[in-house]
Amino acid sequence: MATTWRWAHLVRHADLIARLTAAVESSPQLRWLEICCSLASGRGDERSDVDAGVGYGDEITPALLDEVGSAIVGSVGSVADMLVQAIPGWPLETRRFAVEFENDLQLDLVLMPAGRRLGLPTGAVAVVDKDGHLSTPWQPPVERPPTVDDAREWLMLGWWALSDVAKYLARDSLFEAVERMVEARQQTLKLYAVGAATPFPSLGLVSLLDFPPYAAPDGLLRTYATPSTVTEVLSAAVAIADLLEACARSAGYALGAELATSWASIARRRLGAAADQ
Repeated sequence: MATTWRWAHLVRHADLIARLTAAVESSPQLRWLEICCSLASGRGDERSDVDAGVGYGDEITPALLDEVGSAIVGSVGSVADMLVQAIPGWPLETRRFAVEFENDLQLDLVLMPAGRRLGLPTGAVAVVDKDGHLSTPWQPPVERPPTVDDAREWLMLGWWALSDVAKYLARDSLFEAVERMVEARQQTLKLYAVGAATPFPSLGLVSLLDFPPYAAPDGLLRTYATPSTVTEVLSAAVAIADLLEACARSAGYALGAELATSWASIARRRLGAAADQ
């Protein structure tokens, strides 16, 4: 049984997790319950949703998942609305239930085959574990450092996005330019997470703020802009380029490889041309 002090001070959250616990413990078909993200780390507050995973046994087939998950959700609170997702790229045997309760609390519940869990991921808390699936630490693939090829892909995608920013600036399409800066920033933060040895680096900013030292890179604020003037957007784009370059160096050092792409000089040249027009 998990230590509940991490969320005990949050009455609504603690009550919901207690109800989830009772639902899993009382069902022979449900084998484990884990809580993750901010509540598991002890950093949750009144605005936090409850991120949870439930493992189910062989008796439940994919055809029954919507029914089983909806029954779990209905047993733990009064539902205002719910989205059931069979997310593209996820196994057919997995469902996500995004739930809004009448008491203003949100639940993000993933239902999966119990045997898919080979242990307890970093940052998660085992609340129910009938068969010992969560008894040992486990590092899922998404938590591990990327391969050098993965990191190079992130780097190239970042510079490609910045090249697009220059294109849209040249067209005076500031909204499209700012939209592409989001992609460039995301790829930059993934590389920063690699250099900082942060778990789940592919999640970028989410992981940086979920794991110690709970900090984003210096200079990140300068990478944001509103689509008001070319000067403002261009300044933020150059700040992203500088940060992307620095993060690639630190990620390369962490991976023992040089991360470089010709797109860097091409994108900088195009940004410079946009500044001169």
